[in-house]
Amino acid sequence: MKRAFVLSGGGSLGAMQVGALRVLLENKIVPDLIVGCSVGALNGTFLAMAPTMAEMDRAAQVWRNVTTARVYPGAKMWVAWRFLSGQDSLYDNRSFYEFLQTNGCTPALTFGDLQGSKLYVTATHLRTGQLHVFGDDPHDRVLDALMASTALTPMHPPWEVNGERYVDGGTVTPLPLRVALDRGATEIYALHLHQPDAEPPAQRLHGVTAHINQTVSTMLRLQADHDLHLTETARRVRLHYLPLWTDDPIDPADFGHSTTLIEQGYAQAATLLQGGDQLTLVDGGPLAIGWWQNWRARMFPAADPQAPQQSLDSP
Repeated sequence: MKRAFVLSGGGSLGAMQVGALRVLLENKIVPDLIVGCSVGALNGTFLAMAPTMAEMDRAAQVWRNVTTARVYPGAKMWVAWRFLSGQDSLYDNRSFYEFLQTNGCTPALTFGDLQGSKLYVTATHLRTGQLHVFGDDPHDRVLDALMASTALTPMHPPWEVNGERYVDGGTVTPLPLRVALDRGATEIYALHLHQPDAEPPAQRLHGVTAHINQTVSTMLRLQADHDLHLTETARRVRLHYLPLWTDDPIDPADFGHSTTLIEQGYAQAATLLQGGDQLTLVDGGPLAIGWWQNWRARMFPAADPQAPQQSLDSP
């Protein structure tokens, strides 16, 4: 068995993954490989350094120390100037670059130096639009990979590596299950920062921001669904799906609620693991009905009383 953890992007909500990772380690569930996108890449790096509770404690402390101003520095007038003057992004990324170095990710650190699980970090090649995976080459620098994977347009500028520019990995897929599949994973724990039972807007949208948010949300959902479908149709792969979300009105760009989010991520993951096989979506081959219907019927039976109650271990 080759076990993989796949950690999605999700901005400040990534603190929830730290809580969920603690639950997995407490239950002696340790990965052989880790695939991280955007903020999931940051969390995955801690685990790749050492899959221990002590490292998760350090990750939690880093999250408590980060501030919105460190990730998105500058007053509104400065942001407006960057936009009007044709800069590549609304915010400079030098402060975030320094923050990562302060917390142990030096420019000299390579993927080959990591002593824990094998780490892969996804980014999007800006010129071609193709998914790029850092970590196949042990000489890839971890700091470059993290800066590329978190370069969310238009917030941060593209990150240049060896003359090529990269942006946030979520541009191609926010939940890169395909990377774990391509590298031989036979069991996957997917920590997805996603609201699984989100309803579409009840009223007509108004304003540019609302339309952009809805469009981006739809794009990301469909891209994640594509990777989940790839896993559903794969043979001899067991997928455990852990959607992590908060009902609190916390903006993914607001990094001032890490302690609360870590606690919520821990509680949600613990509840999901207590469900045993109810957590498993795919086991040995595709289900006769969509995994999302099966999972929703088992986890929320009252929400869909007409859904077929097929066994999760059915071929």
